[in-house]
Amino acid sequence: MRILTLILCTVVLIATGLPLINSAEWWIRIFDFPRIQIAVLTLLALILAYIYVDFKWAYKLPLLIVLAVSLVYQIQFVVVYTPLYNTQAKDSNKQSEENSLTLLVANVQMENEDKERFHALVKKYNPDILLINEPDQKWAASIEKLDGDYSNSIKYPLENTYGMMLLSKFPLTESAVNFLVKDDVPSIFTKITLPSGSVIDFYGVHPEPPKPGTDTYERDTELLIIGKKIRETNNPSIVAGDLNDVGWSSTSKLFRKYSELVDPREGRGLFNTYSVFVPLLRYPLDHIFYSKEFGLLTLEKLEDIGSDHYPIYIGLNYEPDEDNTEGLEKTDAEEEAEVEGKIEEGKKGGAKN
Repeated sequence: MRILTLILCTVVLIATGLPLINSAEWWIRIFDFPRIQIAVLTLLALILAYIYVDFKWAYKLPLLIVLAVSLVYQIQFVVVYTPLYNTQAKDSNKQSEENSLTLLVANVQMENEDKERFHALVKKYNPDILLINEPDQKWAASIEKLDGDYSNSIKYPLENTYGMMLLSKFPLTESAVNFLVKDDVPSIFTKITLPSGSVIDFYGVHPEPPKPGTDTYERDTELLIIGKKIRETNNPSIVAGDLNDVGWSSTSKLFRKYSELVDPREGRGLFNTYSVFVPLLRYPLDHIFYSKEFGLLTLEKLEDIGSDHYPIYIGLNYEPDEDNTEGLEKTDAEEEAEVEGKIEEGKKGGAKN
């Protein structure tokens, strides 16, 4: 048991230390995801080390202290998403039919054949706006039955799991399918006109995840390019989609600080959307971030639709004269320089592909 305990201690300390390296290498950034799982294993390692490691206290005590510090370090990432933390995105008490919207974000999983479960979900919640990640041509054909309810749409199905569709009951203008980093990974930009006549910017995204052979600079660059545009325009904005990143990662936090968007999960819950099939390895990968002009009406993780992702649903009220944020962090000069550097580095890397 002593040997197994020491192996566990080594593993959790490596898993804790690697993400401290400022690198886009997938085998480093992958450890941004399982913070809760690593924290649980670190707690187990701490208990087992106290019981089974028979070092002299001059050596055992430093090990226990390092494990305890590692445990606290891991917990501080996710405690933000519990009721112990203040909500950065305020609730709205001014719901207005003319200025409110509901948005459903669903990664349908391209291989998912159970399309009727998705349609039943859309019928049940009847969102004003529907963002669909991973549709291929088969999904596009099935989604055509929604055209009667959603008269405005942007459709870009693909066979590589990066297709994207946006359906809206509200008018869409200046719409574009963009390829910000790679020519086979699209994102969507459009302006949405609410019933009141107010216009908001919407960005739909689905960057590549960190995986063997694919580093994170492409995902990071795409988010930061969008963040830069939001910062420059200073328009009321919503960014939504399968970001293939967790809200507590350094890139996600940098993106939100730079663009001054909020994460409604903070202080409310994790709302883990992936993976449906592996309950012990679930992370919040599908996100909806938005600017200070929006007040939160509702936020829900919805039921299983046969995909490996749960859909997520949000209701927002547009309040142009209000600041619906609290404790909103902003980037300093060093972080702004970091954003510019990451964008340039990412563009160079994307050009090589």
